[in-house]
Amino acid sequence: MSRMIFGVALGFGLVVAIGCGSSPAPTQPAAAPQEPEPKKGQEPAPAAQVEAPKAEVPKTDSPKPGAAQVAWELDPAKHAIPNAPVRGRVAGADVTPGVLVTAEEVIFRTPADTMQPLERSVTLRLAPRVPGQPTPPPITGRSWKVDPKDAGPEVWVEVKGQPILSQPNGYALTLDLGARKNGKVTGKVYVSLPDKDQTVLAGTFDAEYFRLAEEPPGADDAPFIVGEVAVMGAAPGTPVRCACAAFLPNNSSVFFPESQVEFKGAPVKFEHTRIEPGRYLIAAATAGGPVVWKWLNVPANGMLTERLTLDVTKTGGLEVTAAADAKGTVMLAPADDASAEPLLPELFKGFAVMTARANADIVAGKALVKNLGPGRYEVRLGDERRIVEVVAGKTVEVNMVPAPPKK
Repeated sequence: MSRMIFGVALGFGLVVAIGCGSSPAPTQPAAAPQEPEPKKGQEPAPAAQVEAPKAEVPKTDSPKPGAAQVAWELDPAKHAIPNAPVRGRVAGADVTPGVLVTAEEVIFRTPADTMQPLERSVTLRLAPRVPGQPTPPPITGRSWKVDPKDAGPEVWVEVKGQPILSQPNGYALTLDLGARKNGKVTGKVYVSLPDKDQTVLAGTFDAEYFRLAEEPPGADDAPFIVGEVAVMGAAPGTPVRCACAAFLPNNSSVFFPESQVEFKGAPVKFEHTRIEPGRYLIAAATAGGPVVWKWLNVPANGMLTERLTLDVTKTGGLEVTAAADAKGTVMLAPADDASAEPLLPELFKGFAVMTARANADIVAGKALVKNLGPGRYEVRLGDERRIVEVVAGKTVEVNMVPAPPKK
């Protein structure tokens, strides 16, 4: 597990998708793969943790020839942490590992290279989450001092292709972790293990922080919008899509890639972290069904928690009347505040496709749109623009015939 998480965190940063979600750089979030079966002799990873997809890990420098070796020391009172990047020995090999911090673990890992053909890592499992048990407190901003006589956090030593060596006690550890800030955690460590190879690591680090899928965003992820969609009247397995659009003060617009998940009875989670302050629309819809939405103002450092209710049984319709010779497509999208500047035609077209997906062609001066969620819509046909309130159980009429020219 630790190998997989470490790789993607260094590759992607701190983006984690939970149900529906996105980051300020609009890239499609990848779904977490199924938990693989543990290898023979290897302990299974905690069920509450989600593995991230594999990614390449930047290679770290090997210790320079002639550099002083870190002393293996089982007396924590003698731990003199060097003011230098973490280095030492893992399973008999000299290493200068990369470091990753999560809500549960600190992971020191050296990727394979020509000098060291096997990946090696040491994981301090400081606060592993146990299903059905209370969530442990954060590990950041804390210190540990473990004597070999004491019970301490479990430590894993991993060499790729070999069983995990679990060290529950008998080791010495000095560890200080700073607070999480700007996606980083600083710290210093000295750990010596009583294995046959006398594994030891010591030094300082400025580590990436990887937020796990089940971990809610915090101030370090602000501004953000997080919440859930309660789905009513839909059968399990119904696809639910979530979307988000940003309208920023610099007159730019961003359409975040939508995510789609299967409804399984529980509310569908969504989040959009580290976004720009501005005007946002969040929306959710079932495939071929109604859409529900909400407009939001996100301030600098804003931390918004929202809940949408999507009832697929409560829908209305819209009957459009146009000129008898009219051609074209009626397009609908959630209407913003009346004082908002109208979107440019091409921008509105993309907005309509992203949200309502309820466009209809004019045939003999008429168009009928069904399965609309209740709410205020902006309706466009060519240069004509109307604001319409759709009501559940009713078909609302709207006249899109252009007004006669003024004399």
